[in-house]
Amino acid sequence: MMREWLFIFVVLLIFIDIYLSASVYVDAKKIKNPALGVPPQVWGLISFVFPLMGFLVYWLMHHSTLAGTNRN
Repeated sequence: MMREWLFIFVVLLIFIDIYLSASVYVDAKKIKNPALGVPPQVWGLISFVFPLMGFLVYWLMHHSTLAGTNRN
C-alpha cells in the first residue's frame, strides 16, 4: 500500500516538474530581453533540473519587483 502512494507521489512530482519547466520555457520565449542573456532553452533546462529553485530564480529575475523595470 505504501509503495503505491510513493509511486503516485513521484509521478505527480514529475508532472509538476514538467509543467513548471514548460511554463518557464514558454514565458522565456515571450521576453525580448532575457536576464543575463540566457536563452529560453537554458531557462527551461534549469527549471527542469532544479524545479522549485529554478522556477524561483526565473521569477525573481523576470517578474518580481527585484527585476526592476518590466522586461517585456
